[in-house]
Amino acid sequence: MCIDCKSFYASTEAIRRAEYPLAAKIAVLSRAESNGGLILAASPDTKKDYGVKLGTRKFELRSDMDIQLVAPHMSDYIKLNYRINQIFRQFTDDQHWFIYSIDEAFIDVSHSHKLFGTNDEIAAKIQKKVFQETGIVTTVGIGPNPLMAKLALDNAAKTEAPWRAQWNYQDVPKTIWKIPSLTDFWSIGSKTADKLERMGIHTLYDLAHTNRKKLQKKFGVLGDALYFHSWGIDYSDLTKRYVPRSDNKGYGNSQVLMRDYLTKDDIETVLFEIADQVGTRLRKHQVLGEVVGIQIGFSEPNQANQRGFSAQTKVDPTNQTDDLIRAVKYLFEKKWQGEALRNLGERVNRISKPNSLQLSLFEDVRKADANLRLEHTIDQIRDRYGYKLIVRGYSKKSAGTAIDRSKLVGGHQA
Repeated sequence: MCIDCKSFYASTEAIRRAEYPLAAKIAVLSRAESNGGLILAASPDTKKDYGVKLGTRKFELRSDMDIQLVAPHMSDYIKLNYRINQIFRQFTDDQHWFIYSIDEAFIDVSHSHKLFGTNDEIAAKIQKKVFQETGIVTTVGIGPNPLMAKLALDNAAKTEAPWRAQWNYQDVPKTIWKIPSLTDFWSIGSKTADKLERMGIHTLYDLAHTNRKKLQKKFGVLGDALYFHSWGIDYSDLTKRYVPRSDNKGYGNSQVLMRDYLTKDDIETVLFEIADQVGTRLRKHQVLGEVVGIQIGFSEPNQANQRGFSAQTKVDPTNQTDDLIRAVKYLFEKKWQGEALRNLGERVNRISKPNSLQLSLFEDVRKADANLRLEHTIDQIRDRYGYKLIVRGYSKKSAGTAIDRSKLVGGHQA
């Protein structure tokens, strides 16, 4: 079963105001002080009546819209998510319970029927218990594997009461193959859909009846997955969790900016702040990174119709903020052509444990040691007393975001 908390953030805010979640007209707005603030969630009626959805900007809202705009309370959402998942755990064991996101989870109830009944009865009991104990309305997709459960949820269970739907293998021709758009299928984004369209594949039926080798040649391993998924085949097992190899693990951070950033100085201020945050995480986990990358998103496509760019460079293994700052500065200044920006991200990969300290022939050993001890001291002070107690000078500029963001939970108001 794939279980979704319907319009979770907006529903939580409706319950806080003693309103029935499905009847409320609420939109959760992040960074309301900015005209570029983002809608994080909207109640069903708000979506239906005004087309407001995740990602809608504040300036897109009209004064005639009957919508109550509310600030997010991430701490409350996290606490409620915990309570709801404790209910899910009552219907299976922990090996067969998997949290997918803050508002979705998978559970395998294959071995729970003697205790709780049929699939539909279990789903109904979960819905009733969650609603009675929290006020949240849940939708449940049921299938023989996680993929089918997720597809049943997204394409059927969410559309109408009783907010439950079950898809089985024998139903594939009248369920999966009838999904109207390629991008309505889990795992197919706009770029993959465009590539499929150029191959003459316009529907899930087309995908299921395309030569498998042709898909393999175009997409590699993903082509195989697309082919099998179009037939509802998924061998995922909730008890077998993917654990990435240590050399594949990376540390990163990203931001959606609340306005267009236009100047090199403003943009680099935020890039340097992100480098500081990533460096802090590396030091906390006592690891070094060897590949530094940036991801830049434009406010609008440029003349070449590009929406952004990414770049990476190899560095000596490090976890020092100044080293990361030099790397991101080099990458940014090498590729940026003056576009207005709205998204910035950085990532450090090829992680290793510091078995020894590698020094440059051109670096003062004592100075390097002092800088490292200073960084660790700053980390300890921030960890104990808060990020704002010690900030780098660039964070005091008007373009800086780190001080304000230090008050947030998951990037949003606590």
